Amino acid sequence: MLSELQELLQDARAGDGSVVLITGPVAVGKTELAHSLARSAEKESQLLVLRGQASASGKNRTADLLEQLTESLQSTNYWADDQLPLTRRGVDRTPSRVAHEIARCSKTIPLLIVVDDLQHSDPESLDAILHLIRLSRTSRIMLVLVVAEGSQLLIPLIHAELLRAPHCWRKRLSPLSPSGVAEVVTRAFGPDVAERTVDDYYRYSGGNPLVLRALIEEQGSTSILRRADGEPAAAEAVGELEAGQVSALAVFTSLHRGGAETMAVARGIALLGVAASVELLALVLKTDVDHVAGRVMALEEAGLLNEGQFRHPGVAEAVLSDPEFTQIQVLRYEVARVLEAEGHSRQVVARQLVASRAVTEPWTVDVLRESAVEAVSQNDWSFASKCLDLALQGQMSEADKGLLITDLLQVQWKLNPARLIKYLPECFQLQQTGHIPDLRVIAVLKLFLWHGHVDEAAEMVLDIAGRGEGTEVQKQLYVFLEWARIGHPRLQKRVREANGSLLPALAESAGHELPRPVAALRKALSDSEHGEVAAMVEDILTAEPADSDSSTSALQALLYADELVLAESWFDRTMRDMEAFDSMGSRGIHYSIRAETVRRRGDLQAAERNAATALRYMAPRAWGVALGLPLGTLVAAHVARGSLEKAQEYLSWVVPRGMFLTVFGLNYLEGRGRYFLATGQYAAAQQDFLECGELMKSWDLDLPPLVPWRVGAAEAALAQGDRREARRLIGKQLEQPRAQSPRLRGMALRVYAPLVGRHRRVAILQEAADLLSGADRYQHFLALTDLSRAHQGAGDAAEALATSQRAWRGAVRCGAERVGRTLLPDSARTAPVEPEEPPADSQDAVQLSEAELRVAKLAAAGETNREISVKLFITVSTVEQHLTRVYRKLQVSGRADLRDCLADRLTCG
Repeated sequence: MLSELQELLQDARAGDGSVVLITGPVAVGKTELAHSLARSAEKESQLLVLRGQASASGKNRTADLLEQLTESLQSTNYWADDQLPLTRRGVDRTPSRVAHEIARCSKTIPLLIVVDDLQHSDPESLDAILHLIRLSRTSRIMLVLVVAEGSQLLIPLIHAELLRAPHCWRKRLSPLSPSGVAEVVTRAFGPDVAERTVDDYYRYSGGNPLVLRALIEEQGSTSILRRADGEPAAAEAVGELEAGQVSALAVFTSLHRGGAETMAVARGIALLGVAASVELLALVLKTDVDHVAGRVMALEEAGLLNEGQFRHPGVAEAVLSDPEFTQIQVLRYEVARVLEAEGHSRQVVARQLVASRAVTEPWTVDVLRESAVEAVSQNDWSFASKCLDLALQGQMSEADKGLLITDLLQVQWKLNPARLIKYLPECFQLQQTGHIPDLRVIAVLKLFLWHGHVDEAAEMVLDIAGRGEGTEVQKQLYVFLEWARIGHPRLQKRVREANGSLLPALAESAGHELPRPVAALRKALSDSEHGEVAAMVEDILTAEPADSDSSTSALQALLYADELVLAESWFDRTMRDMEAFDSMGSRGIHYSIRAETVRRRGDLQAAERNAATALRYMAPRAWGVALGLPLGTLVAAHVARGSLEKAQEYLSWVVPRGMFLTVFGLNYLEGRGRYFLATGQYAAAQQDFLECGELMKSWDLDLPPLVPWRVGAAEAALAQGDRREARRLIGKQLEQPRAQSPRLRGMALRVYAPLVGRHRRVAILQEAADLLSGADRYQHFLALTDLSRAHQGAGDAAEALATSQRAWRGAVRCGAERVGRTLLPDSARTAPVEPEEPPADSQDAVQLSEAELRVAKLAAAGETNREISVKLFITVSTVEQHLTRVYRKLQVSGRADLRDCLADRLTCG
């Protein structure tokens, strides 16, 4: 087409003037074509090029385009001042006079006049252009006018004049065809790349030259992708097409070039998304359907739309991010109103409302609430939270607000527990004024406890119990109080002080029935029923969803029942299930329980790793009073590894005051007590351990599996030289019914050993080491270290060396090498650290611990697990743990094979 224009220009030089109207959709190259002609003409000496461009912002300025053309004439310096009257002051510059003067200049030198965006021109300039159109036929003038598609309504006189003028030509540009796109891509990247990507180029660009060029630039400039000899680069050097921000900006620029009305339609399409239609756009923009249809058709013809949607995937975001789109929130609300009126999905409507931040009409609250329910069913906690938070700002009754705020609390609990803090006071006030149903209150009571609001929780419990409405309310209240008794015992104490008969009455009304997870927790803290926890929890974890409170309670029950091996075996399974749920709180709690479990097993590195992971799931404030669990584990693990600086760093964190009135505070106090012991602050250590004891006694939860506080207090007393107090504390510890597991008894015996004579010390430490072998790696390492010293004190240097070498290997395996280097002699660290378990083909090297061997021999003799537990003074659970390790080490399937194996293997003797 450029060659055709150049021919017309040559005719104009010869005196056969012409007018060319270049039109077409936006961004199809109209301006580029006109300016290409101008650039080629400017290279000729006997031709003068005048340029002008009208703009929408120039409509209120007089003769804007005329000024550009006259200044263009003046800047050429082609005429002397007296030859160009238009430059003189006081000269008449009416449109007709300007046109005649320009035509007169063409007698001296041929003129190419290029006017871009004529439809935006001011009336005076349009009048001058009309005169030039008429004068150009007999002048050496080629007039090139670039106008937008559909400009007939804007400049009707110009179009009418062009229709009747015989020397006028219309040139309409269109987007490239698929074959045209293929040709352009082939020139850029070669035929192999074009064959692979041309469909994508056409799909994203619609053949629009501006967008196509931007896509090619994103793919890489032609100069870079060609070899030094000018040939296209190898096809494999060019990746798959990805429509990015540069090409999206090209589309956005094209839309702006289409004018304000085109941009309004584009914004409507971006907001409506897949719901966009001509009818809905007209309703949103409050304009005529035919008018919108014309704009949509123009964008389709420009290749920017396909079936009413943007071809380029990034354009909608670019349109909505436009800083000039100042009314976006107003328009979003209008979109929401239209979609709701037309019966579209409530969730689609809600997304517009959330983005608009407006709830000015009653219907919006209902839409937001319903959408939140749907979002919850899809585990989209973030959107549910946004819906409910916005709905809470609308107009509603206090009763509706009570329902709404309890929904919001539970959603925020799943999303980020820190965010629910600000809603707790309003929820409390609504409950106190009777605007929240009792069952809904019970459902959120644990959230009050999580953030330490025990007093408010107690008041609400007493208020609900005082009404005594319904068996289901009483049953749920009973379940809640039994659950709270374990994690938040101060609440039950407050309730009991206010109404001593309430708890028995609730238990009687509920038939003493508890959900299995809560029952498992209760049994875990029982002196007589804790042995039932393992089987009960396995049933629960097999049946319950992994993100539920049930699995958390079940794992916690295993921890408190000292069923650590079983707990470890379940963590990975429950975590895999939990990945399907978007609940950061559940995952954080899961990892914190896991961290404390493996710490008690003596795997210090795993404890650090899991506790740190737990803290990454939630910010410190989001943890509420439960922060003590991962924080206490981290402190204790770092202390055990000898990383006192890291432990001190975690102890510097600000913790909630209410944390020290929960079991999570016990965990923190134990960790801090261990730090004080390691740093020589023995009095402070003893105070922390004794505070644990006082709290546990006041809660009627003085159970060693929670925190073996007497052991820590005895260590602190011993370090201060108070052997009598240390003996008293350890004696009490060893008398506790729940302190007989191998781990707890072994820990106590290790601390007890320095309090007896040397002739008994070796035997006690040997028993402690046997008990701790396989139960707690870290405590086993400490017991072996003390046993080595006891052998040395007894004059048995060879046994002392062998034991210290075993201790060193234990230190490496549990992650306490730094402490091991401090406590053990250099000679202990010369022996290589062997794998924890021998490979399958080296069974003859397997060694059973003393404790394992005793259990194995009795099992092989036909004794039942309970009979073994009675004979060895250990729990049935401990017997089962020992047998599990025996079967694994000896690679046998059960008792029948065990008898033959023990008879044949020398290593078992």
